[in-house]
Amino acid sequence: MVRLNVFTLLLAYSMNTDYISYYFTPLVSLWFLIIYATMVAGSQFNDRTPFLVGKLLMSAAMVTWFFKEMWPLEILFQLLDQVCGIRWSAREWAFRVNLDLWIVYVGMFTALAVIKTREHRLSDHPQWPLVTKLATGASGIVLLWFFGFELFQESKFTYNLWHPYVSFLPILAFVVLRNANAIARSASSRAFAFIGTCSLETFIIQYHFWLAGDTKGILLVIPGTRWRPVNFVIVTIMFIYVSHRVAQATAEVTAWICGSSPKLLLLPSTAVGNTTSPLSSNGNEEGLHPHDSQEVVIPLISPNINHIHQNNDGNPLPTDPDTPIRPRRWVDRLTEGSSPQSSPSGFRVWYRETGWNPGVKTKVGMGFGLMWIVNVMWSYP
Repeated sequence: MVRLNVFTLLLAYSMNTDYISYYFTPLVSLWFLIIYATMVAGSQFNDRTPFLVGKLLMSAAMVTWFFKEMWPLEILFQLLDQVCGIRWSAREWAFRVNLDLWIVYVGMFTALAVIKTREHRLSDHPQWPLVTKLATGASGIVLLWFFGFELFQESKFTYNLWHPYVSFLPILAFVVLRNANAIARSASSRAFAFIGTCSLETFIIQYHFWLAGDTKGILLVIPGTRWRPVNFVIVTIMFIYVSHRVAQATAEVTAWICGSSPKLLLLPSTAVGNTTSPLSSNGNEEGLHPHDSQEVVIPLISPNINHIHQNNDGNPLPTDPDTPIRPRRWVDRLTEGSSPQSSPSGFRVWYRETGWNPGVKTKVGMGFGLMWIVNVMWSYP
């Protein structure tokens, strides 16, 4: 999220447009901060369900009051204008927040319900298969109803009045259908996964590729209306490519600000049947043969295929994976190698020669200071 905020700021300055025009990035950052503040308050009591539920309800009530009453937001934006030179429309920002005001809390309560379902092992109940079938059928009906409901609204503005109250229905219905059975859980698309690696960039850059003129026009690289289908294909290819490259570039900026992410520790593979323990009976590595120069391996699969794993109650656990492994498809081969490469440690700027290596807090403070200076000195059209 840091990389998208940095990129959006740079884009807004370079295009001489208002930062709130790219509202999605600060909106997501706002909800991340609200979730963090909600969960960190009294975090030592989060394991108590009544306390956690009450805290979520209180957070929802406070956020709803703040954004429904316009005067607190207007005061905050006036303060940002006078101190930081940030000129945002309080009414526009309140509209964007209120449009999806409660969907985040629905997600938080859903996460709590999943945790409690696993904690109380409700999936082991004899009636659980029936509940699953009923939920799957209801989810299909909800999706069909929602599509019909939104299509038959008089206008976008009419639907906007309903959106905060019904937007969670298709999302939860899709989640239920996605996890209805092993076949649905195993289906995926590497092409869509590739788009997901730069999805936030596509949301921002669409205003300058698919659209133009501050979303009031359509970008044409080939003049003439008769070539619009060809133009659409060309612009789409450019759009996806630029979004992918921007995602890589902003990842570099993030790596410089936050530092490199730790590398994953990959366990070496081994043939089934090698049960040599890397540790001796006293728990150290002295038990290894002194002349054994081979790499120590850890078997990931039990060599005894007849061994039956048991849970704490002594009941046998299934050995087959719940989600089957699907074969490689042509779309997988098409997108092979499209996963983002590991980025280097970050940019090396002027302080490399001095040996000064500022931490994350210092870099963030420098960034805020630089943005404050630019905002104060910036002249709006």
